[in-house]
Amino acid sequence: MKSRTLVLCGALIATVAVASSSCRGRERAVPDNAPKRPAYAAPPAASANAKRYPLRGVITASNPQKSEITVAHEEIPGYMAAMTMAYTVRDDPGVIAILRPGDRIEATLVVDGSKVWLEQVLTKGFVPTPGGGGGAAPAGTPPASRGGGAAALPGSDPSLPAPNKGIAVGDAAPDFTLTDQTGHPVRLSDFRGEPVAVTFVYTRCPVATACPMTMTKFAKMNAALTAEKFGKLLAVTVDPQNDTVPVLRDFASRIGADPKRWKFLTGDPKAVARVAESFGVLYYPERGQIVHSQAVAVVDPRGRLANIYYGEQWTPEGVIEDLQKARKG
Repeated sequence: MKSRTLVLCGALIATVAVASSSCRGRERAVPDNAPKRPAYAAPPAASANAKRYPLRGVITASNPQKSEITVAHEEIPGYMAAMTMAYTVRDDPGVIAILRPGDRIEATLVVDGSKVWLEQVLTKGFVPTPGGGGGAAPAGTPPASRGGGAAALPGSDPSLPAPNKGIAVGDAAPDFTLTDQTGHPVRLSDFRGEPVAVTFVYTRCPVATACPMTMTKFAKMNAALTAEKFGKLLAVTVDPQNDTVPVLRDFASRIGADPKRWKFLTGDPKAVARVAESFGVLYYPERGQIVHSQAVAVVDPRGRLANIYYGEQWTPEGVIEDLQKARKG
């Protein structure tokens, strides 16, 4: 099948550029009293702390009314595994209007606290959308979407976290109730008066640089906090159907987690998903494992988000310093 490209006044890009001289002849043919296109209002600028990552993938769905596209993208080193998820496009409205499922794109993924969006979207050709007859699905496509089925995308299933629901630094963290490795209910509000570090993992995670590395770092933090006698650690599972209380109890025991300070939490899948999305964490099942984003949040003694790290680029020392600052107010 020949590749499809988007042609806009001769440019093979998915951006709406200023009209070139080759297009001006058409412009002169437009009547003077023709309706004018509303002026484009630029979206709010990203903060100075925003991070940017190159994103490559294939569009699987487009919603121009919401300025949103769903992309099956490759791994984003240092931030996210390959997955399929919906992104807001912050660009000229003309961009989202011409994007179609099957477009292969390159874009800039902007991560500004808990907010995530795409900008500078460029099309790089077209690939056939997988249908009922088979064919290879784009990397990262959830199993439900393979072979033409409906995709179980983040935000479309209440047992999975929805995108762009994360709170900002300084906001009150929503209270929640989950169950720890001892079988007792745990509320975030139980820890008022102490700073808390919260992360998201699962016990069967096979990626050494993901959950196992996070647990190694948390073990180091646990030792330091125990010595200094302050702070709590919470590890919320992103696999509540498999990470039951007995599983978490055994796992916590094997890594030396004292439940008085370091709690592993599980619960109803919908309840866990609401907790994850409030911290900007996304996940979904694929091929027997869980694809998930990584985050470590610091909640201050008053229950406000003091800081949050996304991806793998954080250190135990840095989080402990954040806990100490939060402790002092």
